[in-house]
Amino acid sequence: MRYAWRWLTVFLCALSVSSCSTWLPSSKEEQLSPFDTYNDAVSRFEQAKVQQTRRSDLLKLGFDPLKAGNGRMLSFIDLRLMFVQPNVPIEYLPDGMLQCLQAKDRCTGFAFGFSKLEKERVGSFWADLLNFRKRRQINGWSFNAVFVLVDDVLVHKMSNGEPNIRRFESKKHPLGPLQDAGDFIEDQL
Repeated sequence: MRYAWRWLTVFLCALSVSSCSTWLPSSKEEQLSPFDTYNDAVSRFEQAKVQQTRRSDLLKLGFDPLKAGNGRMLSFIDLRLMFVQPNVPIEYLPDGMLQCLQAKDRCTGFAFGFSKLEKERVGSFWADLLNFRKRRQINGWSFNAVFVLVDDVLVHKMSNGEPNIRRFESKKHPLGPLQDAGDFIEDQL
């Protein structure tokens, strides 16, 4: 019995001296896509050429809402609401969108949103466990694309995104474990 306590004491001492930040939780959030990186998504987007690319070509490039996921199929009304604004003259729209507005029901589109984020808690294990301080580091990328088609031919495309997401979140609770006790008690009532 004494031998077991000795090993337990050695283990607890080693535990308190070792780097405890590896014990903090981490998570990975990914909107599944056929693209491994931001640059891969951009290069595939750039391969789609206005007035040349057909719907089937977009699907081959990986922009398929049925297979790749994270895509929406847009109707003419969706596209009109997305691009036409009350205080912006119609003449300011790109030629492809004007062509879409004239085609009406023959105009459809796709909208995609892909991202890959890794969230890792950093800092002191004990401060995190006891709820005094929680720090989180977020790394990754996101890419959004919209394709407008008239009679299955690409007439307009646009994209945006964040190629290099680097965020740091820090929450400080001076009262530690008591900080959220009021919310817990209120929820129980």
